Amino acid sequence: MAQEQVLLFDLDGTLIRTETIAVSAFRQTFARLREAYGEIVPELSEADVCAVFGKTLPEIWDALLPRADEAVRREADAWLLHYEKEALAAGKGELYPGVRETLQRLRADGYRLFIVSNGGEAYVDTVCTHLGLTPYFDDYYSAGRFAARSKTELVARLLREHDARHGVMVGDRRSDVEAGRANGLKVVGCAYGYGSPGELDGADAVVERFDAIVDVLTRWATEGAWVR
Repeated sequence: MAQEQVLLFDLDGTLIRTETIAVSAFRQTFARLREAYGEIVPELSEADVCAVFGKTLPEIWDALLPRADEAVRREADAWLLHYEKEALAAGKGELYPGVRETLQRLRADGYRLFIVSNGGEAYVDTVCTHLGLTPYFDDYYSAGRFAARSKTELVARLLREHDARHGVMVGDRRSDVEAGRANGLKVVGCAYGYGSPGELDGADAVVERFDAIVDVLTRWATEGAWVR
C-alpha cells in the first residue's frame, strides 16, 4: 500500500522551526527598509512575524507592509532572502524533533515524499539544502516556483504531474487543510506549528509531534482508510 501513496509536507511549522531563521531576517529587512522609506515600514514583534509563517509572499506583505507599494515589496523580497541565506550559512535553522528520523523511515517504507510550500522557490531550495532535507524528497512544489495563488492550486498541480490519486497532506495551517481536502487527500494537522486555534478543524488526524505521523499512517493502512 505504501508504494502507492504520496505524502505531501508543508515546510514552515511542519518540518522546520521557522522562527530560528526568519525572525532575525524579517527584523533586519524591516530595519533596512525603514532607513529608506520611513514610517510606512512598521516595527515588528516576534509575534507579528510568526503570524505570517506559511503564507505566500503577497499575503505576508499585505499583512506586514500594507502601506508599501509594489517596488518596496519587491525590495523586501530580495532583502528577506538575503538575510535568510545569511542566517542559514551561519548555522541557524532547526528541524522539529524527530523529523529526519521519521522522513528516513517513511522513505525506506516506500512512500513518495514531496514538499508543498507557499514560500519562494529560492527560500525553499536554500532551506532544504542547508538543513539536509534534499535526500528525502522527490520534488519541492513552491508558490514561488509556479507563481501559484494558493496551496490548493499547488497540490492539484503536483498530483496531476506525478499521476498520484491518493495520499496525505501534512501541515500546520488552514491552507494545508483546505488544500488537502479540496484535492481529495487525507489531512494530518500539526498542532505544534504556527496555526491559530481552529485552523486545523477538518483535518482527519492531529498530531502533537512529528514522529506521531507514523502511527497515524500505520493505523490508516491497517484500517484501509487511505481514501477520503
